[in-house]
Amino acid sequence: MKRLLLINLTLLLLLSACIQDVPQNDPDTNLPAEKVTMQTGKVDYNPNPNYTPDEVTDLSAANNQFAFELYQILAADQENLVFSPYSLFQALVMVYAGAEGNTASQFEQVLHLPEGNPEVHRLMNALNIALTKENPYISKEEQAELNIANAVWVAEGLQLEQTYLDTLSEHYAATLRSLDFADAQKAADLINAWAAEQTNDKINDIAKAEMFSASTILALTNAVYFKGSWMFPFDEENTYQGDFTLLSGETKKVPTMVSGEEFGSYKDENYQIVQLPYTGSSIVMDLIAPTNGDWETFSKNLTVDKLNEYLMQLRGQKLNLSLPKFRVESGMMDLIEPMQNLGMTDVFSGKADLSGITGDQSAYVSTLVQKAYIDVNEAGTEAAAVTLIVVLEKGMMPTEPVEMRFDKPFLFLIRDKNTGAILFIGQLMQP
Repeated sequence: MKRLLLINLTLLLLLSACIQDVPQNDPDTNLPAEKVTMQTGKVDYNPNPNYTPDEVTDLSAANNQFAFELYQILAADQENLVFSPYSLFQALVMVYAGAEGNTASQFEQVLHLPEGNPEVHRLMNALNIALTKENPYISKEEQAELNIANAVWVAEGLQLEQTYLDTLSEHYAATLRSLDFADAQKAADLINAWAAEQTNDKINDIAKAEMFSASTILALTNAVYFKGSWMFPFDEENTYQGDFTLLSGETKKVPTMVSGEEFGSYKDENYQIVQLPYTGSSIVMDLIAPTNGDWETFSKNLTVDKLNEYLMQLRGQKLNLSLPKFRVESGMMDLIEPMQNLGMTDVFSGKADLSGITGDQSAYVSTLVQKAYIDVNEAGTEAAAVTLIVVLEKGMMPTEPVEMRFDKPFLFLIRDKNTGAILFIGQLMQP
């Protein structure tokens, strides 16, 4: 790993455009200026990547396939859940830009990326632009707000591979900031300030001091923020306390919104689906549920192919729709084990090959977390997520604990270490 000899060798990661082409992040942020040193790649951000609709659709399909495979793991405990597969997908693809060998192959397998195709980063940029493109026929005030932001936080004195930096700056509009990760609390505070700024204060404590140390190499962050108003708002005066039936069969009273508008929808003896549009946006909310009440079978069999099948059935029709108001905030989701379950294992271990980032194989991903938020009410929806990835030197990898159980007879000593003198000796045969 290349390091610059500076004053010392202290070592150090849901959507920032507003319905417009994704720009290079503005260096003038609200973060304290004296705590942030800006760095850049040598290639400027490309706001107009060449792409075809099919290319963007294929990458979107890869994200969606990954989304449902991860959903099956995260939803297994049947608790409230919200996460952003898009934020996680993009953050991981930024790490993939520096992965080599079998580590890269596992990224391609789990994220459903074309094997060995460097164009994935150009297409990631294109997909961001397609998602945030302004509708020229609607005023900005009427359009939904969708922000995507990336940042890379690099250890002071660390020199990353220039090709990697150029990829992040050209395709991800990722600003690079230099941090002293040895001051772990300050590093966490700065990353949290960035997350709060990008998500309208909805995600503000994604980073913890214990995630960082003097051996931290870099951290990558992705933020996605969405705020949209319903095309057909629910009338607050009609919201009432309605019954919501839990999986246990118990019912509870919850604020329930109602609408008599026409929506894209479908219902049969197995499932029901409704699509709620947001004003000034191609973004929608899809609501899907089993009509027979068998949630376990329904959720376990839900795949991206099944979703596409459901969406093909949508037809505009007048509804008597009822929907609970709800707000869900995920706790800190540690996503390493779920990703390992999907087959991405090497990057979290001593087998990691991130030589495209560091120039050698001395680094691995020590932290992969996400926090997410969603609020659905009569006016619309606000949702946010931040993904944080921390890369550490392998020399600081935690070792697996060796299990030692003294549950059979054993010998014990009380001994002076300096002289070696045994003061007491004995054995325990029966506690």
